[in-house]
Amino acid sequence: MFHVDQLGGVLTVENPLDYESKKEFSLLIEARDSGSPPFSSFVKIQINITDVNDNFPQFTQAEYRCEVYENSPPSGVCDVLAIDADSPNYSAVWYNITEGNIDESFTLDPENGLVSTIVSLDRESIPFFNLTVEAAEPDNPLHTDQATVIIFVLDRNDNAPRFSEVYLAEVSENAPIFILQVFATDRDIGKNSDVTVRIEQFNHHPPMFLPSPAFVVIPYDLVLGTEVFRLTATDIDTNSSDHIDENESLTLLVVAKDLGYPSLTSQTEITFEVIGKNQFSPRFSETDVMFSVPEDLPFGSVAGKIQAEDGDYGPNGAITYCISPQDKYFPISVGEFSGLLTLTRELDYEKESSYNLQIKAKDGGWISKSAWLNVTVIVIDVNDNPPVFSMSEYIATLRENSKVRTNVLDVKATDIDSGINAQISFSIIAGSLDKFAIDPINGSIITLDVFDYEHEKTFDLTIKASNTARHTLYSLAFVIIHILDVNEFTPTFIKERFNFSVFKNAPVGTSIGKVTATDNDSGPEGEVVYLLFGHGKNLVFDISSRSGEIHTSGSLRDRGNSNIILKVLAKNSGIINGTNVAETLVNVTVIETNDAPMFTSTSYEVNVKEDSPIGTSVLTVSALDRDSVLERNRFIFRIVDGNTNSSFSIDPLRGIVLVNSPLDRERWSVYNLTVTATDNGSPPATGTTNVIVSIDDINDNAPKLLTTKVQVKENQPEETIVARLNALDFDLPPNQGPFTFWLSNLSAESAFFLTPDGVLLTTRVIDRENVSEYRLLVVVKDAGLPLPLSSTTTLHVRVEDENDNPPSPRNIFIEVKYFGTPFRLPQDANGRTIGSRKFLNDT
Repeated sequence: MFHVDQLGGVLTVENPLDYESKKEFSLLIEARDSGSPPFSSFVKIQINITDVNDNFPQFTQAEYRCEVYENSPPSGVCDVLAIDADSPNYSAVWYNITEGNIDESFTLDPENGLVSTIVSLDRESIPFFNLTVEAAEPDNPLHTDQATVIIFVLDRNDNAPRFSEVYLAEVSENAPIFILQVFATDRDIGKNSDVTVRIEQFNHHPPMFLPSPAFVVIPYDLVLGTEVFRLTATDIDTNSSDHIDENESLTLLVVAKDLGYPSLTSQTEITFEVIGKNQFSPRFSETDVMFSVPEDLPFGSVAGKIQAEDGDYGPNGAITYCISPQDKYFPISVGEFSGLLTLTRELDYEKESSYNLQIKAKDGGWISKSAWLNVTVIVIDVNDNPPVFSMSEYIATLRENSKVRTNVLDVKATDIDSGINAQISFSIIAGSLDKFAIDPINGSIITLDVFDYEHEKTFDLTIKASNTARHTLYSLAFVIIHILDVNEFTPTFIKERFNFSVFKNAPVGTSIGKVTATDNDSGPEGEVVYLLFGHGKNLVFDISSRSGEIHTSGSLRDRGNSNIILKVLAKNSGIINGTNVAETLVNVTVIETNDAPMFTSTSYEVNVKEDSPIGTSVLTVSALDRDSVLERNRFIFRIVDGNTNSSFSIDPLRGIVLVNSPLDRERWSVYNLTVTATDNGSPPATGTTNVIVSIDDINDNAPKLLTTKVQVKENQPEETIVARLNALDFDLPPNQGPFTFWLSNLSAESAFFLTPDGVLLTTRVIDRENVSEYRLLVVVKDAGLPLPLSSTTTLHVRVEDENDNPPSPRNIFIEVKYFGTPFRLPQDANGRTIGSRKFLNDT
């Protein structure tokens, strides 16, 4: 955990400290000298770790779950707890709710972490709350932790059952059994939501005839149809007749009760209406009907009306209409009671021109009866689509000088409407109406004039395609007509003869001039192509076929004549047509030039010894000149670069390179001389070459000892190796090693011996207290030829001390400066203060 520096005594922390893991350390430090035997003392250090705020609060749980009954008054729900592992100075925690507190229903005590309700809760509105709570340090709000608190709201029986509807039932007077299902729900949960349903008024007793028993006497000759007696019946539950006539009603009271404690109830009424027998079926006057509607009839409009009749009365005669299921995707609906056919979306004749529907009429009888009607809806086309061109833009070409009424192109358009709505007429509404015309029926565009490419190259037309219906619709297309050039003109040179000149030494690719021809055609027909032909195309010239620029394609030095005649042809693209070409002559004057001298070698290499005397000839350079003038073949030689320390000179007329100053290979081993030769021309011309001079080594440097100081411990046995010596020689092999070593001041009493290969040995045991340092004269010789060189160097041998003498008393003085903080002198192993000890002297 800690580290103490062995020499300086500095105590440092080696690993991270943690106050929460360990709050203090007790160390024992030892101080020991290097004597033999060594002496030491100890000191005890107590280290107290000071806490820093390095821990965050942490909740004891990542998630807390609590329960609270709905409708309860405000009260505590649950506790949350976060712990900070730091010391009390840094472990205070404050709590708050950051998320999920819907309608501010809860509060959190910032000090003790108690979660409480503020308002009465309703489980049916919010069954649970998911709160995010935060624990933070008061002095460092960045040190936080979060947890989740899930609060479940427990149910109370605070909701009575509710019926789903008010019930009204129609019962046929002939129905033997009638079943009606009623529904009641409860918003509570568990047993509080379990519901039982009962009829409040029960029919416990059967009807009773009055009088009972009944007895009557009738004569035997009673006429058929004579009323004999009348029976009546009563019911003590309803206190009414057991017979309900047609169109009369009966009402029952139904009660729903939940199983909660205390239980809650609600009630509703069921009304039964008695209807007569359904004798007649609905009847349409026709089995098939047809309606016609325009396709632009707005959404929601009535397309027609159907009607059926029923001979029954009341619900048995009430008729409703519906479309068969397979036709429900059609854009037509039927009014359930009105029989009106209504558009449910827009019609489109181009997608569907008619619809065939089956519509059912059904009465309201207990056992209903129905009839079917076939309805055909015809969609009438309207002009709702403009003509559409096959392309929005047409591009055509027309050769200039074409005849009048030449067909340029045909434009095409279609109209998806029908009949007269699909008839199309074409016209030109913008552009060169005096140059072009269009057939209104088939869309053919023809010329009305003769065109000249050089005058106008492009024409833009706007074509209109419209239908001929009452409400005309149209669309536009654009036509671009490019006039094609016809080769009407022949290229013409701007001069009958061109005169150019060029220097005889011009390099390949040198431009000598440019010929120009013009052509009054435009475009490709007006492009001019240049060619060299005849004898000229075999000479050292070439011509650019597009620009007419003439340049050299070879050397002119071997051309004896000073004037050259070239023939140039100008033509249009394509094959050569004898009637559509032009010719011209080009006179080229070749100008004589002064050629630069050329050395017999582009580079010279030579070796010279570094002890060569001044004036020694190194080498001779020579040059030639291709000029025919004799005066230009006399040269002046110069060294212009690379001549460090002016080590060399050159004879300006003969080209002899000489040693000019003493050479030293160790300072400069290679020279790269730049030598020039200048002729007597006007202006003079100069040639260049490189002369590389390598200096050869001689044995002119004595070796030098690399090591001048060594050390050896006292009391070592004889022939102990002290050092292995080596030397440095600036010469090159073989003028360097192998080196030979010896001691020049060697005597019989000498304590050292040096082998020829440089190993220094002791000849006896050495005592530092007698001699602490030796000075030896070391001679080192190289292996150079013809004579080796040597040098002498003083080698210092220092004798290192060993603890081989007993100590003697001596006094030391310790000065202590006090700066107001507690100070205690260190003590030795016997408990004595070190500052009061008597120290011994060890020599």
